[in-house]
Amino acid sequence: MPRALVFAGASFVGQHLCRLLREKGVQVVPTARQPADDQTIVCDLTHAENVCAVIEQTRPDWIIQCGAATASSAPADHYAVHVTGALNVLEAAQQFVPRASLVLFGSAAEYGPVQAAALPVAETCPCHPTSFFGASKLAQTQLAHAAAATNDQRIAVVRPFNIIGPGLPDHYFATALARRLIRQTADLEAGITTDRTFEVHNPHATRDFIDVRDVAAAVWLLLEESPLTCGSAGVFNVATGRETSILDVACVLGELSGSLQPTHGGEMDSRGGITRSAGDAGLLRQLGWDVTTNLRDSLTDQWNSFSMSAIDRNTG
Repeated sequence: MPRALVFAGASFVGQHLCRLLREKGVQVVPTARQPADDQTIVCDLTHAENVCAVIEQTRPDWIIQCGAATASSAPADHYAVHVTGALNVLEAAQQFVPRASLVLFGSAAEYGPVQAAALPVAETCPCHPTSFFGASKLAQTQLAHAAAATNDQRIAVVRPFNIIGPGLPDHYFATALARRLIRQTADLEAGITTDRTFEVHNPHATRDFIDVRDVAAAVWLLLEESPLTCGSAGVFNVATGRETSILDVACVLGELSGSLQPTHGGEMDSRGGITRSAGDAGLLRQLGWDVTTNLRDSLTDQWNSFSMSAIDRNTG
């Protein structure tokens, strides 16, 4: 039975990944910055001594670093977690478990804006990030290549596109909108409002929305049947290959809320200047991975999890 150490195992992606690995019979050791439960080790990725102690203690066969500063807009936070944190993991792994397989979570933001003719974007596309988040993730990817070549490590970098699914944090578009619609529905039922419309900014911008459970399945595949050898690093897009407009997502959430209708709320600056996005996951598909959860099912599961949490808060 392999032992997997999952940094940020209590995070949105980390929880789904830990659940899947346990279902596969893997011994899972998650970490978190704050105490979570008896199975979770407290560890701050940005502190090298913390990371060394955890890896020395657990001696894992697999190491997954899925921590990310997604809730922060501060460049210093992005570089502390994505660069310093990744370097801490890579160096501690080299010291204590040099033959462990590693997976680092990158991001589609590493590509930056891509011409429409180049969509869906493949891993061979040059990276020109225009956000600090994307730039710091690209620096992490470059560290992975350097560590593999210098220290003979085996490292896979996954580049998920726009992850959705149950448990998505509040600072993401799909969650923020869902919670807004839940409140609007409650106001309609209470007679506070009669408005059944809601505004959506940048409705025609597109993203490649991928379910978190499909992302976890991609990581499992790369660990179980790694196409990489020691001394090599590889980048793997995790994506559906399809562009989905913000309006399409809003329409599904509007239906789930009880026939609320989106309206055009105007244009705003998009994150990283990206207006269209879709990824080519051909490398993963060659290994046998495929998308299993469609957009509507993913948003429905996400909506149901939000609705239940709202009920719990109202009755708690």
